[in-house]
Amino acid sequence: MVLSTHGKEYPQGKLCLKRSKLVYAVSIISLMLILVFATPHVYADDETPVTPAANVRFPGYHASQTTGSPSLPAAVARTGTAKSSPGPLTKGFPRAVCSIPSPGKPGGIATGPGGQFIGDWNTGSLWFYSDVTKKCTLIQTPPKGATAKGYWGLAVTGSLVALISFKAEGLWTCTYSSGACTTVSNFIPLRSKFCASMPAGYCNPDGIAFDKKANLWYVDVVNSVEVELTAASSYSAVGIVNYYGPGYIPSAPSGLIGIAIDGKGNHWVVDFTCSGNLYENGGLVSSNGDDVEGIAVSKNNPYHMAHIYVTVTNFCGNYPGPFVGDMNDFMVLPSPYASGSDEMPGISTVLYFTDIDNDQVWLTKDTV
Repeated sequence: MVLSTHGKEYPQGKLCLKRSKLVYAVSIISLMLILVFATPHVYADDETPVTPAANVRFPGYHASQTTGSPSLPAAVARTGTAKSSPGPLTKGFPRAVCSIPSPGKPGGIATGPGGQFIGDWNTGSLWFYSDVTKKCTLIQTPPKGATAKGYWGLAVTGSLVALISFKAEGLWTCTYSSGACTTVSNFIPLRSKFCASMPAGYCNPDGIAFDKKANLWYVDVVNSVEVELTAASSYSAVGIVNYYGPGYIPSAPSGLIGIAIDGKGNHWVVDFTCSGNLYENGGLVSSNGDDVEGIAVSKNNPYHMAHIYVTVTNFCGNYPGPFVGDMNDFMVLPSPYASGSDEMPGISTVLYFTDIDNDQVWLTKDTV
């Protein structure tokens, strides 16, 4: 049987096929339009988060200590004394993946080839959590001169890993391949003259991040500065220094503590204050309502778009307990603790985070 349409003849089967394709195409276009208008976030670039709204609070906020430095009892401040209380798990998350054997404790963390790199806060050793074996393995001890505690920051670019210590005032690097460090640097001290010129008279490097040119940036919680260590000098020379303020009292650190650099090269920095401030390229853009430590830019969410994730320690007591939060949605991710506070120095781009107080590495998930 042959049908005629607009002067053209088509076999009936072909006409039905064309109509089916037309209906299918219209359906797809309609679905795409629905998704576009239903999606609550619109980003110009998947690698760059939209700047969060100013002064929005996470659910559960109740004003307690809202200004100045967090109240840190001497037995808790960066010593690993647990204060948080367990909470219910949500849909299998967060998930404890490993702990660092005593006397070690998990410090900085970053995603790299095949898994998560984890710095040992107490010793400066480098551990690796494998996506394949699901185990943490010690892959490198620090070079001579890098044995002091306080390895807070860890960053990865390609196969290069860097660990930095505020106690030792320096860093070391590892070139990684097939489960091992193939090249290990000497310990790289920060320039003594530069550190002496800081407001506190010394350096206190905490969070670190690589930029696209493999320069390494760190933030200093005592001096409130952001500092570039140049790749061309093998991280032994200081480049740009960005001052955020006049410096802070060393006995009550409350300055810049975490840094992430997005795909467009924007610098996102958080501080250790009861405001929990977030800065974009040096400018204050938002405050989440309690002190934070770790920060990461991640697309590991239902939108597959770049969001800013922070570890909210709750040392100021403005929330029911410590948690990981999404600062673009101001949503609380599944947390292992329902009350108290917790030292959480690092979070990676796939939402693994470290917990010094309870000696755990956790994996959480953005399900909202």
